[in-house]
Order: sequence, then structure tokens, then C-alpha cells
Amino acid sequence: MTPDDLSNLLTDVRRLRQGFADTAPQPWTSTIAAAELTVQLGHLARCLLHHLGADTTDVDDPQRPITNIGDELSDVLLATLSVTTLAGALPAGVPNPGPTRDDNEVEAFLRLLIWTGQLAEAAMVSEGYRHQPTGTPPSIPAASAGAVAACDALADHLDLDLLAEFRSMVTDANDFLATRDNTR
Repeated sequence: MTPDDLSNLLTDVRRLRQGFADTAPQPWTSTIAAAELTVQLGHLARCLLHHLGADTTDVDDPQRPITNIGDELSDVLLATLSVTTLAGALPAGVPNPGPTRDDNEVEAFLRLLIWTGQLAEAAMVSEGYRHQPTGTPPSIPAASAGAVAACDALADHLDLDLLAEFRSMVTDANDFLATRDNTR
């Protein structure tokens, strides 16, 4: 992902955050965005289980099919960058996942979980919802960069064009917001 790619993503995230602000009963903070991130990670996990051929009837909702891995990974990226944006920060550096051993998609997803967990923890500490842990946990910018890189790495494992998937998700979100604006 290039610096321009990241800059364009952040522009879209800021605009979408502003648009979605009117759809929520309460204002969002970085900690709330971190909670949304867990929702999106669950959706992505469901898609990955489908992809791996697992039986997911116990967690599927026929009224709400969640089956598009690219869309759900884009939602994870949106939520990741929303945490960062709402914290008033930027990801540290340009994420570049590079090769990591001989990871498979499950290991890539687990690395994504680690980075997003660290991002959620950093947001909670920053907003006073959690104590400062011992050791040297990453800051919001560092954890965000790691999570973005992990999204990119997982997309590579799944042969997805993450930027194209994100643009498609942004188009869908814009259509949703335009529909809401027209019904008020």
C-alpha cells in the first residue's frame, strides 16, 4: 500500500465517519469504533469459515447473509481506520506487510486479530476505559499501521485487491447514506 493509497483511504474514512455520524443514536469515540471493529471481525470470521468449507449454520442468519469476504475485510479496514481517525491520529508509517514465514490465511487472520486487539486496547487506554498495561504495548498509530498491514496481508492470501474491495464498499456506503438522506 502506497502513501497515496493510505491517504485516499483516510479521506474516505473521514467522509464516511461524518456521514454515518447521523445514523447512530450516540456519538462515536475511538473506543466505540473499536467495538465496531469486533463486529466486523466476526463477520469476516464467518466468511472465512464459509471459505474454508466449515458448517456455519449455527451462526448464519438467513435474513442477513454475510458472505462476501472482500466486503467484510473492507469493513474491518474501515473500522480500523475509524478507530485511528476518531482518536485524532494517523497510522504510523506506510503499512507494508511483507512476507511472514509461510503464513496461511488462518495465520494471517490471527495476526489481524492480534493487531486489532492491540488497537482496541490502545483506544481504551487513551480514553480512560482501561488501565495502562505493563510492558510496551503499541500506540494507536503503531497498532493501526500493524492492523492495516495485516488486512493487506490477508487480502494477499485470499487473492483480493483490497483497494478495489474498499472502493466498492465505499460506493455501497455512499449509496446507503444517500438513500437515508432522501428519506428524511
